[in-house]
Amino acid sequence: MLRLRNEDHGVGFIVDAGPALGYGHAVRCLRLGNALEAETPVVFYPLSESCETFLRSASPKSEIRNPNFEMTSLPSLVITDLRHAHGITAKIHKQGSRHISIHDLGLAQCRSDVVIDGSVTRLFPYVKAGDRQLFIGPQYMITRAPVQRREANDTVLITFGGGSTANFAQKIADQLYRFGMKVIVTTGFAGSAPMSEQDLSNAMSSCRFAISASGVSLYDLLASGIPTIAVAFDRLQLRTADSFHELGAVLSAGLVEKLTTNKTFQHVMEMIENRLLVRRMVQAGQMLVDGKGLSRVVEIVRRQIWLTNQTKTYMTC
Repeated sequence: MLRLRNEDHGVGFIVDAGPALGYGHAVRCLRLGNALEAETPVVFYPLSESCETFLRSASPKSEIRNPNFEMTSLPSLVITDLRHAHGITAKIHKQGSRHISIHDLGLAQCRSDVVIDGSVTRLFPYVKAGDRQLFIGPQYMITRAPVQRREANDTVLITFGGGSTANFAQKIADQLYRFGMKVIVTTGFAGSAPMSEQDLSNAMSSCRFAISASGVSLYDLLASGIPTIAVAFDRLQLRTADSFHELGAVLSAGLVEKLTTNKTFQHVMEMIENRLLVRRMVQAGQMLVDGKGLSRVVEIVRRQIWLTNQTKTYMTC
């Protein structure tokens, strides 16, 4: 039996993120990579300078390489989390690697071997092809570990993610201050003082409710049983906010650019006064996003690692 090269082993993540794109893609990959690194080598291939900067800041010990696919030997299993497909599947398969693609809303569709889309809704249906595997729905969303909720105080948690969306947080906070509310604002990567993981966990565990962008952070909040007002920063996020609203899991405030002080006040009063609604929202949210998505995806990846190793072993005998 021939011996495989070291670069044939492990898992590679091809990912992009930035102020305009958002950092949810990179956050998902880091969470999954951290869960896998104890059992297999993990390497990241950021597609932009802003994504590389984020990865190096968030995970200084991670191995990060230049994504020159024509010259760089990819690992035997490659995971992509991209807003645009980049025609990347052909390049991955050309190097003999197996491909898992992670998506939101059916975006960046590509003919990967395995598709994982953890969003609550989809823009486009996936087409089954051959032995391609599909894992669709919010039970596969990679969230942070749910926090243990304590007795709620009178604080409102505002989390709008990173990049340009963080600039809207102060506007919402100022409205809440006028209502006499206490506010904790998390800042994303582009903010001046990002909140530590421990401080964020403490805020999540005791806040009365949250106001969140409708990206990865919204799924994190629902998994932890936090009543949430969902705000959308674009039409794609609006689909997520409205879908969760229709399922009874959040209050959708619509597009942030159309959010008036009066509308904010109405939603806040609903959160404070309608305890039955809040209780039902929490139950619906945790049924949809149970916080076990990471463990489910890890098992999917482990299965693909095993299949890849079997193929490699067969081919080198």
